[in-house]
Amino acid sequence: IIGNEPFALLLPDMVMQHEKGCMSAMVELYDRMGGNVVSTEAVDPTETHKYGVVEKGAEVEGGFHVRGMVEKPPQGSAPSDLILNGRYILQPEIFGILENQQAGAGGEIQLTDAMLTLAKQQEFFGYTFTGRTFDCGSREGFIKANVAYAMWDREMSASLKPELEALIREIKPL
Repeated sequence: IIGNEPFALLLPDMVMQHEKGCMSAMVELYDRMGGNVVSTEAVDPTETHKYGVVEKGAEVEGGFHVRGMVEKPPQGSAPSDLILNGRYILQPEIFGILENQQAGAGGEIQLTDAMLTLAKQQEFFGYTFTGRTFDCGSREGFIKANVAYAMWDREMSASLKPELEALIREIKPL
């Protein structure tokens, strides 16, 4: 981060796959609207308790106004099925807020809580990502991401697909 400039934050455990990059689309929205931009994606409502969730406001070109956010809401109480999926364009004022932030969900300092404070002073916009997101914070998500990216590559998928099919046929779980 250089000086007092907006910046992009990409959580490294969330890996995304789409023909058009998520951050590229977010930058386009930021260039049109300014403010702060968060990436979201729709998930099964039974999964929202695991993530930060946004409340969707009015539509804008390429996105929407964010009316609210909550970190890991109790099951069945999320304001929508749109989760925060680990990509942000934030204004530098977030750092002052984080310095004074109290612990939130899970007893940890939560970025979502700091963004809620910042949203009282600055606009937040949401972009809805339509590709695939892999939560590599779990072993299963990490493996899925690696297989998906390998299969996305034509050359690699040609040699990998038969091997994966053989493994599925031959290997039995312990």
